[in-house]
Amino acid sequence: MADFDLKSIICERARGEGFDAVGFARADQPSAAAQRLRVFIEAGRHGDMGWLETTAERRGFPQALWPEARTVIMLGMNYGPDRDPLLALENRSAGTISVYAQGRDYHDVIKGRLKTLAGWLHSRTRADVKVFVDTAPVMEKPLAQGAGLGWQGKHTNLVSREFGSWLFLGAIFTTAVIEPMRPRLTIAAPAAPASTYAPPPHSPRRISSTRAAASLTSPLSTRATYR
Repeated sequence: MADFDLKSIICERARGEGFDAVGFARADQPSAAAQRLRVFIEAGRHGDMGWLETTAERRGFPQALWPEARTVIMLGMNYGPDRDPLLALENRSAGTISVYAQGRDYHDVIKGRLKTLAGWLHSRTRADVKVFVDTAPVMEKPLAQGAGLGWQGKHTNLVSREFGSWLFLGAIFTTAVIEPMRPRLTIAAPAAPASTYAPPPHSPRRISSTRAAASLTSPLSTRATYR
């Protein structure tokens, strides 16, 4: 089967499983994100998340995690709400739950659909496959950018032209050789209707988890602070 036809069928089946964005990236391509991760850890910005340090080498690029991988299929599922979530803040008598946590656990939802898609790919090509959703040492956001799903903004999250930052990400690693899709990264520019996207100059694109609210409210941090 021609590579173009296979990609088209994968995209069609992915949409049938409820995914809203699909892209392809090479698994043997080291990412600049690996160096940024090392700097992040050396600066202590990972806080109590020691697993980031112990798995840093395997996070560097896909083949460090699975040497036989040749292609990474990145998939995104839109979880954007139907109404402005900030309206919930007007009700001072009730707490507000983050949009991503208001439904079923996205790990379970996405992994099941990834397994279905990966199983079909294996049966069609006989290539080996592995699926990942957020819990393995995979740098989903840089891979998603490389696959053309969007770009990493100054807040370090992935930004999609179609879905903003409302995308859950999942990955299928496979031994099948599939040519990467040309990234569709364009952004409106003052001088022209659209231009090829380049990160803004002096864009920091870095965070420190030690200054995040979640690090102050997690059980580990609470025990350390209030024991």
